[in-house]
Amino acid sequence: MKPATLAFGFLCAFLGVFFFHQAVIGFYHGMGWGPNPPFRQTSIPPFGVPQIWNACFWGGMWGILFAILEPRRPASMPLWLFAVLFCLALPLVVGAWMLVPLIKGTPMFANGNTMAMLRSAGIYSVWGFGLALFWRGLPALFRKA
Repeated sequence: MKPATLAFGFLCAFLGVFFFHQAVIGFYHGMGWGPNPPFRQTSIPPFGVPQIWNACFWGGMWGILFAILEPRRPASMPLWLFAVLFCLALPLVVGAWMLVPLIKGTPMFANGNTMAMLRSAGIYSVWGFGLALFWRGLPALFRKA
């Protein structure tokens, strides 16, 4: 796998978090369905990085894994569906609902809060769709330049 492909995966997922993931959080918050606004600047320990940049960075890290797995996508599966399923299965279920709570010592699977889990599924699904749009669209954009 070429380093440029891995970096591209990072970039697409980073941008997907910034533009799509945060848009859904903003929508939910605006509708009164979510507790937090988008683009939060709250510092995250241990380095005090604002929450938005922390989310974008870790989203980008998941994008590297996406870049590794994408060539193994079944030929009959649309890219957008692969990206949505990827974001639901790995970053959401494995990352947000299992690994992060284990590391932080908090309850796994949103402590069984169905509404929080549904909100998260919506956020991560749209992030996956955004990841696919950037994955497909950025190379085309640069070819036209």
